Amino acid sequence: MRIYRNTGYIDSSRRRAKLMAVGGFALLVATFPVAFFMSSRNNNFIFLTYIFLVIGFILFNRGMQQIGRWGHNARHVREDFSLDSHLKSLSDKYSLIHFGEPVDKVIDHTLVHPGGVLVITTKDFPGQVKVDNDVWRKNGSVFGRMFAFSGPQVGNPTKETGQSLDKVEAALRSADLEADIEAVIVFTANTAEIEVDGSSDPVIPIEELEAYVRDLDSDTELSTEARNAIVALLSKGEQVEEPIKTTTRRPVKVKKRAAS
Repeated sequence: MRIYRNTGYIDSSRRRAKLMAVGGFALLVATFPVAFFMSSRNNNFIFLTYIFLVIGFILFNRGMQQIGRWGHNARHVREDFSLDSHLKSLSDKYSLIHFGEPVDKVIDHTLVHPGGVLVITTKDFPGQVKVDNDVWRKNGSVFGRMFAFSGPQVGNPTKETGQSLDKVEAALRSADLEADIEAVIVFTANTAEIEVDGSSDPVIPIEELEAYVRDLDSDTELSTEARNAIVALLSKGEQVEEPIKTTTRRPVKVKKRAAS
């Protein structure tokens, strides 16, 4: 499998996350001097402290969520690396593209395969989640959900997937390319517990992704040239890594010559 990664987008997203967290923390700290010193002179400053508190809280938590998303270490595997690891045995007919920017719109993950394009929406949420007719909600205790506020969130994967599909369709249309487009929602956390009771798109744990991809139908009318053109289009970006090949050939046994 060939892997394309827009490292420029990843780096800029990481910087924005840090600035957001630092800015939010600064606003939270600023509420103390305003509350204790300024409000004693003028009651109108009390309203200002509430503004600082609310905006600071939102920015800080949003920043921490994004820092967690873009971090990669021994304890947390970033979502794109998790996809790489679980799909690494696929052949070079498959191209996995992370954060491509066709027509200046970022699409998180797309897989170009012999049957067309697969849009992959990933979620790193580690707890219990249920989707009921495309309505998503977190399960579990109230306290558990409160403490996880700054961690990965479920959001609305159905909506996010629809937006990604629209971007892929618009990109292919702009380049006068045609291919079948499908989508799948993948939960990358090993501790995720998923309950599906009606979803427009397939929802699977990442352990089942390779088998799901291998079962995708192929399209005999989609030539290698057309597939390469789609890859070139969807892998555009600010700073894209050269394609990394993950498959390796099986070792060939060499027979020893008999001694003469």
